[in-house]
Amino acid sequence: MNKRTRMAAVAIILVATIGFVSFAMLNLFVDPYLSVDQVVEDPNSYMGRTIQVKGTYLSGSLSTTVENVTLVMEGENHTITVLILGETPNLIDGQDIVAIGTLQSAALIHATEILTSCPSKYETTSTVTP
Repeated sequence: MNKRTRMAAVAIILVATIGFVSFAMLNLFVDPYLSVDQVVEDPNSYMGRTIQVKGTYLSGSLSTTVENVTLVMEGENHTITVLILGETPNLIDGQDIVAIGTLQSAALIHATEILTSCPSKYETTSTVTP
């Protein structure tokens, strides 16, 4: 093999390796939102991984005890219990939320963070008619 061919082969291998590592790192750190239904229907794909689960806060499901704080998120067909390990935000019935944490079972996620959508979306507005 001449010098030019070896350099081309090394360059191709190097570019392929950098591309593969970049893609793998991106998949490790950027997970798209998963719906409650996706997680509950295929829990083995997400078990033990840090995931972002999007659903709707089930009205009245927030429970605070000495040991823990839990709530229930609902999807179209399923629900999942969220054990909150971080700060608990103010929640409004029916509000869209995202639980970021580790899936422990098909029905339980240990969340380190809860993200909420804009509360103004859920506030009632009154219109004044002249």
